[in-house]
Amino acid sequence: MTEEKKGMHRAWLVFIGVCMMMAGGMGLVLNVMGNYFAPMAMAFGLINPETGGPDVTQVTLLMTVYSYVMLVWLPFCGRLFDKVDARILFGASGILIVAGLLLMTVWTEVWQIYISGALFGLAGPVIFLVGPSVLINNWFAPKQAGKFLGIASAFTGVGTFVWSPVFAGIIQSSGYKTGFMVEAVAAAILILIPAFFFFRTRPEDVGLKPYGIEKEALVDGQEAKKSGVSGKFALGTIAFWAILVGAGLISLGGGYKSMMPTAVQSVGGPELAMLGATMISAAAVGNILGKIALGTLADKIGIRNAMVGFACISIVGFLLMVLFMGDNQIPMLVAGFCIGTGDAMMSVGLPLVTRACYGDRRYGEIYSYMNMPIAILGGIGATFVAMVAGFTGGFQTAYGCGIVFMAIVGACMFIAVTTAKKFRDKWTVEGEPDKTRA
Repeated sequence: MTEEKKGMHRAWLVFIGVCMMMAGGMGLVLNVMGNYFAPMAMAFGLINPETGGPDVTQVTLLMTVYSYVMLVWLPFCGRLFDKVDARILFGASGILIVAGLLLMTVWTEVWQIYISGALFGLAGPVIFLVGPSVLINNWFAPKQAGKFLGIASAFTGVGTFVWSPVFAGIIQSSGYKTGFMVEAVAAAILILIPAFFFFRTRPEDVGLKPYGIEKEALVDGQEAKKSGVSGKFALGTIAFWAILVGAGLISLGGGYKSMMPTAVQSVGGPELAMLGATMISAAAVGNILGKIALGTLADKIGIRNAMVGFACISIVGFLLMVLFMGDNQIPMLVAGFCIGTGDAMMSVGLPLVTRACYGDRRYGEIYSYMNMPIAILGGIGATFVAMVAGFTGGFQTAYGCGIVFMAIVGACMFIAVTTAKKFRDKWTVEGEPDKTRA
């Protein structure tokens, strides 16, 4: 390994690139998509005969196609991070995103947009889910990674504060096809530039060491090397299934968040629409601050304690919804903030829990498995909340279920990290004999 040059560590360039990718990937493509559904439905002639307005059902299937293509692709894609150069992997995935957006400007029938959804699904594991945490974990020492992953993940919140109103304005003034064209250009800049010019898979690829590694404890007088267990071994552990269950329940939180305006209006009427919208903004603040706080806390008090603490914060939010749902501004805004922090557990907490339990030797492969329940359940959260409310006659029971879910999440995270300590002696450095086969 060549000696590290003085000056700014290249990890900072990777970090900036990940922030750009988070803002131009999930923050742009996924967070903005809802603005397009109604105008696309009108353009395709999909009209609700009862209301005369757009029927978006067929259009929203775009996101279902995206989710399930990603679900099938995740376990295969997870193995590519250790085998394919980051420039090729992230560059090709970025091109798929841009191509999918550009094709949305030429489709003339609703079934064609599902092709774009499939392209987004193929790129999703790399750009939206697994890729950012792989880069941060590779380029930053373990005690530094949480903080930087939290900050980078917070850039997805740009979608709420910047992209959504900007593109809503473009769509209104120039049409949805112009919106997709502008979005494709923005995504190309924010994803492809860092993919081709900033990223490398590992610091060792350019003769460097992870940022902050010199401050970490030495093992037998030598720097700690990348170590962990195999993906096959991980599948047979209690910790794996605990994380899997927790991941699925956390992913339902997006539905709870999006249904808050509907919930308060079901109790207080349409005049509470503004309160519901403000709750979404409060949730966005919780999203951003929660990601930064969780990453920082994980570095200081350990990821197990941090995740249990954040599960408790979410429980407070759900409890406030049950007790004060309606025209109670301060409790409702606090509830929105607390429920919004749940996003941090998914995008920051789960990667760090996975790394803490299984190391980073096969991190990309193992973490890709953890995202499978997210792909399955993430898209049905709002439907679940609405169904429970419909069956029980109110949203209080639905949000009461959220209390139970978050209690289970906290327990799962505690069990995962605690039980994982029992097979820590099975960790091996890449290139050494695999102890899990003994």
